[in-house]
Amino acid sequence: MALPELRVATVADIPALLQVFFSAMEDLDGRRGRPLQPRNAAPLEMHFGHLLSTDPGSAYVADDHGRIVAFGIVMQRGGSAFLSFLFVEPGWQGRRVGRAVVDACLRACRGIDRMSTCAEADQPVSTGLYASMGMAPRTPLYLLRGLLPDTSLPGLPAGIARRPVAPASLADFDRALMGYERPADHAFWARERQGVMFLDDAGGVLGYGYAQPSGRIGPVAALEPGYLPTFLGYLVHITPVLEGRQLVVPGHAISVLRPLLSAGLRIDSAPAIYCSSGPGPHLERYLPMSYALL
Repeated sequence: MALPELRVATVADIPALLQVFFSAMEDLDGRRGRPLQPRNAAPLEMHFGHLLSTDPGSAYVADDHGRIVAFGIVMQRGGSAFLSFLFVEPGWQGRRVGRAVVDACLRACRGIDRMSTCAEADQPVSTGLYASMGMAPRTPLYLLRGLLPDTSLPGLPAGIARRPVAPASLADFDRALMGYERPADHAFWARERQGVMFLDDAGGVLGYGYAQPSGRIGPVAALEPGYLPTFLGYLVHITPVLEGRQLVVPGHAISVLRPLLSAGLRIDSAPAIYCSSGPGPHLERYLPMSYALL
C-alpha cells in the first residue's frame, strides 16, 4: 500500500494532531494494560502552537486523502534538532510511515550537527528506529510526582540574588549548557510559569528555573550540579500547591534525583530514554520541562 502524502503541518492541523496523539497513546495504554489517561488537550495545544510557530518548516503530517494519520515535529535550535513529537495512528503503525515523517522533518532542517529525541523505555521499536537513524540511547529521564514539602530541600546559600527571567541575559548561559540560545522558549515558559534567574554577587548567572501553580517544575538549569537542590527548594517555596509536584529528572542529575526520592517523590511509569547522535546537553545540571521540549 502506498504511503500517505507528506506535507508541512500548519496551525490549522492542531485538532487533527491531538486526535492522532490521543489515539496512539490510548492504544499503547490498552496494549500495556494501563488505565487510560484523561484527554487533557489544553497543554498539548499550547505546546503544538509554540513549536509550529518557532519551527514552521520542520513539522510534517502524513495525510491519507484528507485525514491526518501521523505527524512529527522537530524543534531546531542552532545546530541541534530535537524530535519533539512523532505519533502514528494505530492502523498505520509498522508500515514505515513514522520513518518517512521523521525523514521529511529532518530534511527540512539546515546546518544540523546533533539530532536527538526522547523515546519511552517500554517502546523498544521506537528506540530501535531512532538508533538506526543515528540517535543512540544515552540516559534515562524520570517523571517524578508526589508531595514535596518546601522544608525537604536546602535553602539558597547567602549571596545568591534572584531576579525575574530576562532571556537576553541567559544567551551565553544557554549556549554553554545546551549548545544553543532559546529566547522563544523562555518567552513561552514565562507565559504560564514563574521564572527566576539566580545570580552571584557580581551579577553572573548561576542558573534559572520555572514553576507553575499546578505543581509542574521545569526547566531548571544550574552552572554546577550542586546548585540544583537549592534552586528547586526555592521554586517549591515560592509556588505553594495543594495536590503535589511533577518534574522530569535525568538519571545523570544525581545531585537532585536522590534528594527528591528521599523526600517522598515517586517515579511515575517507565522512564523516557534520551537518544542523541552526539554528546550534550549537560543533563547532570539540567532538568527539562518535559520529554517533548528539552
